[in-house]
Amino acid sequence: MKALTFQNIALTPAKVDNQIWLTSADLAKALGYSSDKSVTNLYNSNADEFTSGMTTVIESMTNGINNSQRKIKIRIFSLRGCHLIAMFARTKVAKEFRQWVLDILDKEVGEPVQVAKITDSQAYQIQKAIKQKCLNNKVHYQTIYHALYDEFGVKSYKDILAVEFDKALAFIESFVFTPNLALVHNILADQAHQNKKAKGELSEIIGVVRHLLDHIGELQHRLDVGERNIRALQTRFII
Repeated sequence: MKALTFQNIALTPAKVDNQIWLTSADLAKALGYSSDKSVTNLYNSNADEFTSGMTTVIESMTNGINNSQRKIKIRIFSLRGCHLIAMFARTKVAKEFRQWVLDILDKEVGEPVQVAKITDSQAYQIQKAIKQKCLNNKVHYQTIYHALYDEFGVKSYKDILAVEFDKALAFIESFVFTPNLALVHNILADQAHQNKKAKGELSEIIGVVRHLLDHIGELQHRLDVGERNIRALQTRFII
């Protein structure tokens, strides 16, 4: 069967029931893993999500001791199985590999492959999880939504695939907000400006108050002098 190439990595597919299947070893290479054990671990952790049409075990002949032939069992994955494994993978090329697999599926079936997206109920749960995580902080809302889009390669959270729903919730739950330094600097600069302005206004008010207090003191002194003069004149000439 004709070899396939993903990002300059040669893959040798097997054809089962007239469909393309890849071995765990080839799948590991394509996803950027150093060992096929990584693919095996991903499968074992999520085996209940795979159907018989996605993966199976076959026997293959390999060279043994003294060039003797021996049979070994290897796990292979159909293109849909490869796509699902790539859903669980967290390597840098996982997203590109998923798209590559879908492109091949398109060619095989002759029409675009429809992959189920999250339901309206699941979309609401994602909204609710984000709201709870952000605690009504508008800046955090934008941050986590864009991080979610980047993580799952979508333009809207409603485009997240159904098989990635649990991962989306886990991503939101574990998301750590990193400081937006530019925003922090702007806030600090604005606060410093407001403080400087407030200090200037306070200084002016204090100056006015001091002037008023001095004037009040002067008026009080004049009143006191006037009262003393009145009493003195009353005592001398009237009483």
